[in-house]
Amino acid sequence: MFEWLKEIVYEKKKKPAGKAAVSGSQILVDSRSYPLVNLSAKGFMAGGFDPSLAVGQNAQISVVVNDSWGKFTFTARCTITAADANGRFGGSFLILPPEIEQVLGKYAKNKSAKPAAK
Repeated sequence: MFEWLKEIVYEKKKKPAGKAAVSGSQILVDSRSYPLVNLSAKGFMAGGFDPSLAVGQNAQISVVVNDSWGKFTFTARCTITAADANGRFGGSFLILPPEIEQVLGKYAKNKSAKPAAK
């Protein structure tokens, strides 16, 4: 009886086409969550740019990675280095502990060795 309603709700839940963020991974800044697009030992790229973040601004962030290449979380200080018209922004880490750099190196190696699970 309500099959048509299920289909309408399902259609609304579908994600728009375009470059997908790394699934389940995010950057947290001031209790706001931004989908993680790319991550390295030098910095990150995230989506959903918020004008409250300014290029040149320093920020305390939490990085949550939960995808087929790795699962880990860490906090860091960064400088917002880029923001584009597509809603993405990037940051460079100021200082990372050697343990985190090792984790990020292993993550990058895993990511280059195998494609993302679909």
